[in-house]
Amino acid sequence: MEGPQLVSEMGGGANGEREGEERKDLYIRHSSLLADADKAEDPVERMLIVCRVLFSFCCDILRTSDLVSDIPIPTLGFHLIARKELGQCPGGNLRLHVQEICTFSSKTQAAACNPKGTVRATMTIALRPWARTKGQLIGGNRSVQIRLEGGAVVQLDRWREEYTMTFPSLAVHSPLTEDTITDFTGQAGITCMESGIESKINFKPNFAVKGVVQQIPPKGTSTLLQRSKVYHQLSGRWDKRISITNRNPEKPPLIEDQPGNLLFDAHQDQGAGCYINKRIDISRLGPLQLPKLWSAFHDALMSIDPERCANTSSAKQLGVDLKSTLPLNYGLHFEEVDKKRHADDSDDENQDDDRVDLRKRLPPCIQEQKEAGGRLQYQLSYSLVHLTPDEMEETN
Repeated sequence: MEGPQLVSEMGGGANGEREGEERKDLYIRHSSLLADADKAEDPVERMLIVCRVLFSFCCDILRTSDLVSDIPIPTLGFHLIARKELGQCPGGNLRLHVQEICTFSSKTQAAACNPKGTVRATMTIALRPWARTKGQLIGGNRSVQIRLEGGAVVQLDRWREEYTMTFPSLAVHSPLTEDTITDFTGQAGITCMESGIESKINFKPNFAVKGVVQQIPPKGTSTLLQRSKVYHQLSGRWDKRISITNRNPEKPPLIEDQPGNLLFDAHQDQGAGCYINKRIDISRLGPLQLPKLWSAFHDALMSIDPERCANTSSAKQLGVDLKSTLPLNYGLHFEEVDKKRHADDSDDENQDDDRVDLRKRLPPCIQEQKEAGGRLQYQLSYSLVHLTPDEMEETN
């Protein structure tokens, strides 16, 4: 079990890489998109960039990490505070303040930042995952769906705009088997009331995505009569590339040195050796870009009530299997340890075969939270701050 932590990093990366090394982790990817949105003059362009933030976060959920320390483990609480220097910009420098929290507490907090400087953009992702099992009467196919309850809020202070965001669900088909496959399902949405623009995105089978960026329909208009102005339609695969229609060829590309109609490239800046793992084994997780979010996913999977969430007998049995199969510590692979231990002790006549393995019990402090109805919640917050040279000197 991991206890509360506080990490403050001056320069370098959130995972402790040395200053001077260029490692574009997810914090850098997300903050770069926020900086692009802050610079965009056109409100439709800003909405498109916020759409890229959504797709980037979804990919990072399944993206592997090159750091061994990024393995999800059970936790009672985790709190990281970090600071990153993003480099020079017109009139000064950009600094990113990051706060990442995984806790049973329902209170959310904004990313801590120094009072010096001007806040350009903020984003807070606050999720309270829950899970349920599903099964088919014919064919016996089973799956577990992780719902990302909550959402995100992006604020662009320069434009006085606020974007509210909801995420799709994560579906793990045939879990606990060699045929497991993971995909996003359902609808995601982004709304900006200040600009009057919204984006509706449908995640379809086989990793497909279809959506629209359009004008928000006037209030009181009948659904049948709604004919909103459509700015762009988008389509593609969230795990590869997503393109848009009606892109003005005179506008610069959204992604440098790429076709003008390309909205999102899942492999951009993901780092050497990292990839989107759609065949993720939820019982044997390795290093991931968002290990604390997966700690919350693990808590949701272990909290499944087979009697209440299952629609068929096969779904009910999957709920039972998850509780008995999921280890409490993903990265330690206890079955290998147990096999070696049993092999070493096979000649021990006094070995007690009925002994209880305490490693597969929830620690009392976590069990107490769960019995009180608590669920792990996850929060990731960014504050993008512009500092003049004088302000940089004062804060350093």
